[in-house]
Amino acid sequence: MSLRGIVSKVKNCFDWTPVAVSGPIEIYRDYRDKGHVLLGYEVTVTYKHHGERKYLFADDEEKMCFVTRAQARKMAFDFYNQKQQQIKGR
Repeated sequence: MSLRGIVSKVKNCFDWTPVAVSGPIEIYRDYRDKGHVLLGYEVTVTYKHHGERKYLFADDEEKMCFVTRAQARKMAFDFYNQKQQQIKGR
C-alpha cells in the first residue's frame, strides 16, 4: 500500500461526518412486574466512513431520577437537530 493510501485510511478513521440521521424513536421494553416501560429515545446516525451508530437517551425517571422523560426527549431531539445541521452544513 502506498503512503497516500495509508494517510487516507488514517484520515478516514478520524472523519465522523454524518450523512443521514433518523429522528428520535421511543424504545420500550416489556417487564413481567412493571409491564410496558419506556427505556428512552433512540437516534440512529449513519456516518460516511463508520456506518450506522445508535444513540440511546435513557429515561431514568423510575430508577434514580437523574434524567426525567422530558429531559431525555429534549436531549434526543437536540442531538438529532445538531446532526441535521452538520449534514446541511456540508
